[in-house]
Amino acid sequence: MNSNRNMLKKFSMCALLVILGLIVSINIFASSTNKESSDAPTVPLKPTLVVAMKNDPKTLDPQRSIDTMSNKSLDLIYDSLFEYDENLNVHPVLVESWERPDQYHSIFRLKKGIKFHNGDELKAEDVKFTLERAAVSPQVMFQYNPIAEVIVIDDYTVNVVTKTPYGALIQALAGIQSGIVNKKTVEKYGDDYINHPIGTGQYKFKEWLPGNRIVFEGFDEYFRGAPKIKEITFRTIPEVSNRLIALETGEADMAFDVGLMDKDVILKNPNLELLEVESPSLLYLGFDQTVPKYQNKNLRYAIAYAIDNNIFVDTIFKGSAVAAVAPIAKASIAYNPNVKRFDQDVEKAKQYLKDAGYPNGLNLELWVSDDGPRIDMCVIIQDQLSAIGINAEIKVFEFGSYVSKTALSGKDLYFLSWNYSGDGDASLYPLFHSSQHGSSGNRSFYTNKEVDDLLDKARVSIDQNERTELYQKAQEIIQDDLPHYTLVYPMLNIAKNVKVKGLVFKKNGYINVLNTYVEK
Repeated sequence: MNSNRNMLKKFSMCALLVILGLIVSINIFASSTNKESSDAPTVPLKPTLVVAMKNDPKTLDPQRSIDTMSNKSLDLIYDSLFEYDENLNVHPVLVESWERPDQYHSIFRLKKGIKFHNGDELKAEDVKFTLERAAVSPQVMFQYNPIAEVIVIDDYTVNVVTKTPYGALIQALAGIQSGIVNKKTVEKYGDDYINHPIGTGQYKFKEWLPGNRIVFEGFDEYFRGAPKIKEITFRTIPEVSNRLIALETGEADMAFDVGLMDKDVILKNPNLELLEVESPSLLYLGFDQTVPKYQNKNLRYAIAYAIDNNIFVDTIFKGSAVAAVAPIAKASIAYNPNVKRFDQDVEKAKQYLKDAGYPNGLNLELWVSDDGPRIDMCVIIQDQLSAIGINAEIKVFEFGSYVSKTALSGKDLYFLSWNYSGDGDASLYPLFHSSQHGSSGNRSFYTNKEVDDLLDKARVSIDQNERTELYQKAQEIIQDDLPHYTLVYPMLNIAKNVKVKGLVFKKNGYINVLNTYVEK
């Protein structure tokens, strides 16, 4: 009896071991199979991505950049402490954690082990150097001047001290212009740093042939993972029709700012895809307040009332834009639709022109950069102004020189754009605060103390409702003064080959290629 029991126990134990062995074997096999399938590519991938751009960048220094072409290149090379997602929500990137012990101090703890392209580890000293550099840069200080100092607590912790409470600090630290530079490299190269940019971003600078291309190579030690695309080339193709041809022939995999006349062609091509986003961007006509004739409010009103913004929406943008009302875009939380309107009224425009002292009309120049749709808009404006007796001679400038020329005072009527995060501070402060005259953004050289006070109060408030109310009041004054006349809020677009996968197109017009790959 006992021997039968012992035998039964032994048999049960053996059976249990066999079952356990089978389970372990099955689990090992399953996990091995899953690992192999997850690591193995499902299709062959191209190692390169070619992107067609309408203009060259002006700089590869984030603390010197004020134009979108430069920003798109900088976005590959540099990381900021925070970043915007596709819907312009802010998320940490280089920051592990942060806290705001009071309204003047913000403490940021950096992630450890993040490398610059030259192999140096990112340290608090680099963050201090970058942000204090941004705070005094003429091009970007409109966002970073509130920073009084950055205190290094240890190698991975900084305390950002502001002169006053600063409601848009985190948004500013998500801006491309706060991309963290390598202190050692900037100090080594000085003014020549533009040719030796070093960041912590997913791509390293490789070469730049102005007027032709700029090339970036993947950074295999990137802290969020080596990129699947090993090399990205931004090719400069100014003509919008040629950008489409490059896409159709496979010369380019993707193109920014495709012509809206080509929209139907792209949509009908099974190999191409059009991406569009409603963005916080705008196009406007600027009136330089240092020029005597543009100090005349009646003349500014006459020009505004002569223009029908809806024509641009229908003919130039084919519905991919909204006729503007306020001096900031509809996509901004601070947008005020109840400001003074300038719906086209030719008779009213003629009366304002007469009241301005030009009963027989006048001659002026209309400046624009060498961008096809913008030139087309200026041709329409030229025709509309002629209906009230204004003869506008269109002057077209190469983009890089245009950005520089419009930063100077004493210019004629000019056509420009503004693209920003959507926060009221970035929308209004650089364009209309009197401290920002020139290259920072206020190219109309507009000055109004009441507007300055409202923008200053909104900047130091950390109450979003209060900030919105102040920005909306400022818009009412600005639209009545009319230092510039906003024409449309354009949608931004990208066209790409359908084999480009995992691309994120943000509402500010920039791209995230973190998980992008290209199928062969």
